[in-house]
Amino acid sequence: MSNSPNNPDDFDPYADIPDGVDLTQEEKLKEELAAAHKLKMAELASAREDDSIDSEAQDNFVESKQPSELLMCMVLASAYLGLAKYCWTPLYKTEAKLFYTIEGFFLSIAVLAILIGLRPFLTPSSLQLSFHGIKYRGAYWPQRKSVNWNQVAKVYLSPELIIVLYHPVLGKKRLWPLIIPSVYLADRERIAQVFIRYSPIKAVMLSSPAPVSRVVMLLLSLGGIVWLLEMLITQ
Repeated sequence: MSNSPNNPDDFDPYADIPDGVDLTQEEKLKEELAAAHKLKMAELASAREDDSIDSEAQDNFVESKQPSELLMCMVLASAYLGLAKYCWTPLYKTEAKLFYTIEGFFLSIAVLAILIGLRPFLTPSSLQLSFHGIKYRGAYWPQRKSVNWNQVAKVYLSPELIIVLYHPVLGKKRLWPLIIPSVYLADRERIAQVFIRYSPIKAVMLSSPAPVSRVVMLLLSLGGIVWLLEMLITQ
């Protein structure tokens, strides 16, 4: 059995290294291992931070562009332009006020149909949800609206419509609605689930309107259009 040195200064750290070994390569290898270890520890620390609630996580929903919808709007616009051309001569020979009213109506509907068809390609609706809050750009209001979660008072979720009641100014009682028609957004089936994930307050779940209610609303809309057209003709 070998005797341990009584004096710590007599210990030789290179005693177990065979003769002829390049100590420079050994030191270089140790440095590379130490650097690799530091890099691995940094990656593990970053992974731990990512496992916690990530304030930068977000989900985006953007309106999909459907060429078929644009084609249908163009067909509708062409039909009204055809009516305007067909009625041009008979109306021109009658009263001028009636001519301008009917032709103006046909042309307005044609232009409106073209704008509705082009809108998803020009200003698509978008919704962004994160742990910070909500960012929404509407289908017919292209200016983006941002609402933080600390401003939100109530959230109502349905498959087709989302209503967020929030305080425009913190500390004030006044509430303002943020209406988000989810029917315009792609992957809308996930929106309610994502809202529940990010929202710090409990959302109120609503059901879609019944088929009878949809039919009633459609008939009321058609009745309003017919009444407006009749008012324009009789004036």
